[in-house]
Amino acid sequence: MIGARPESASRSPLGLSFSLHRAHEVGNLGALWRGLETRADASFYLSWDWMGRWLAEIGGDARVLIGRLGSEVVALGLLRDATLRRHGWLTVKALMLHQVGDPDIDVITMEYNGFLVDRAVGEAATRGALEFLKRSAGDGASGADWDELHLGGVADSFEPLARDTGMALWVQSRAPSWSVDLEAIRRSGRGYLAHVGASTRYQIRRALRLYEARGPVAATRAATVPDAMRFYAEMRDLHQRYWVARGEPGSYAFPFYEKFHRGLLADCLPRGTVELLRVAAGETVIGYVYNLVYRGWVCAYHTGLAYDADPRLKPGLVSHYLAIERHLAEGARVYDFLAGDNRYKANLGTPGPAMLHLALQRPRAKLQAESVLRRVKASLRSFAGDAAAKEERGTAG
Repeated sequence: MIGARPESASRSPLGLSFSLHRAHEVGNLGALWRGLETRADASFYLSWDWMGRWLAEIGGDARVLIGRLGSEVVALGLLRDATLRRHGWLTVKALMLHQVGDPDIDVITMEYNGFLVDRAVGEAATRGALEFLKRSAGDGASGADWDELHLGGVADSFEPLARDTGMALWVQSRAPSWSVDLEAIRRSGRGYLAHVGASTRYQIRRALRLYEARGPVAATRAATVPDAMRFYAEMRDLHQRYWVARGEPGSYAFPFYEKFHRGLLADCLPRGTVELLRVAAGETVIGYVYNLVYRGWVCAYHTGLAYDADPRLKPGLVSHYLAIERHLAEGARVYDFLAGDNRYKANLGTPGPAMLHLALQRPRAKLQAESVLRRVKASLRSFAGDAAAKEERGTAG
């Protein structure tokens, strides 16, 4: 049941109406979300499996944006208020879409973000939601006043929709993504390895031969939640060993990360929307691959790999290769390596959409001053780079 008195409400020219509510006022939120999922084209990140777990882990404290066409819900989103501080002098009131503005919590990394929208209205619902939030930003009575609207982890197709709001847009980050089109591979009539470069193909085949000397190489899927928790602990240890040795904290230095994913595994493994694969040669562990699996879209979310002194052994390439082959046989549509410029992603996949962190800004003097300083800094950096390049050319001459 939705609270009778939303914080803010309005109607768009297209007949779409939008309202904001506190999450605790929307008693049937999970059912509403899952109902809209059946009419939406979205990733696992916008499923209730992910969003419901996220909302529970942050204590249920969020605003719910609801868009309707007539009486039917056609758009949903969860928003959090945050106070951001930058440069030691700038304080910003932010509204975060499916994030909280705290790096220790947002470390779980949202991708393919956006509003969950009915495919029948598609972009119109997203545009309407952005316009509604733009208007509500000036409505102090709604409690939704903000300086910046943060849209983290959105695909690059979201950028023109954000620009169309007419608000100042700051593209805070842009990262490439890579994926394997499993349907295209099936249509080609050739195996997956025929679609990668010769060097990558050779490295995988050589590594497989070396691993097979230790025992049969196989990827085993955790069948039960206890199995998954055991795999998860072993994956965590391998992951931390690798990153700590390189002077990095690793994902598990953040307590929220492990808590969230243990909850996600317990919720979703029985439904088959997450999986944990143990890749091994006989009794020798090669690695673990943790995937999000949704409507044939497999997102390679996390790994823990057993690196060896022999550089010819490629635990990452072999682990992902076996996972890809498994999903190719099981009929999945795509194997998505998600965002990042890691070389293995480019070697194993083809380019996908860039993942962006966008911030829409209201016309605040402090934000305009920051924007000017940012442009000056970028110009100085560019000038310094050009000067260094000229000096290098002169030295070479």
